[in-house]
Amino acid sequence: MMILVLVLVLCIFLFFVGGERGAIVVTTLAGNVCVLAVTVILLANGMPIFPIVFLAAVLISYITLIRQNGNNQKTWSAFVSVAGIMLVLSVAIAVIVHITNAGGLNEIQSVQEDVAFYYILDIQIPMQKIAVGVVILSALGAIMDTALSVTSAVYEVSLHKQELSRKEYILSGIQVGKDIIGTTANTLLFAYFGESILLFSYLVNMKYNWEMILNSKLLFQGLAMMAAGMTACLLAVPVSSYIIANVISDK
Repeated sequence: MMILVLVLVLCIFLFFVGGERGAIVVTTLAGNVCVLAVTVILLANGMPIFPIVFLAAVLISYITLIRQNGNNQKTWSAFVSVAGIMLVLSVAIAVIVHITNAGGLNEIQSVQEDVAFYYILDIQIPMQKIAVGVVILSALGAIMDTALSVTSAVYEVSLHKQELSRKEYILSGIQVGKDIIGTTANTLLFAYFGESILLFSYLVNMKYNWEMILNSKLLFQGLAMMAAGMTACLLAVPVSSYIIANVISDK
């Protein structure tokens, strides 16, 4: 019941503050929730994880970038950038997870009865591949935000300075990326730390030493997730700058 109340309050604020734009945001959020729900159902029924998660990421990107922000050059450029980066990220994370065996339960979860109980059940889902999906979907929001910020800025520059060359448009996008990448890195850091603060408090209270923590799968999983998201956001800056610059120059 409380969840419904919170959702209702959120929708009211979105309508009140954003007006028509807020209504679009609400429908976008609903569409993304539906995509995630279908993704979970398909994975639970044994569908292949990599194509399902990648397709979900592409659909969420389309809904968020194109349907929410309009069908134009800057949103399509950002969408193509995000789709390409998601593909590269999927392959890279899959290789890292396979080499490091980073999926599944970490050291703390493996000794917690309430968590381990559900993993005793034979659900026929490979946890290593699920770990790849978690990293991809966790980084998706920051990547979309970075790509759209860059393409929107370059597009606005092109409206006022149409005489610029393709290289100058690319450099403009990269300069914008330099300005926003710091806040993006902090966003990923706070998201990870905020999610794990209770777990870190548990580690302190249980007197785990720093050597054990630093060499644990727990810390590696979190840092890998943050590093993958940050790397993808860094890639989004030159990739989206290049794509929007070529679209504008061709026009």
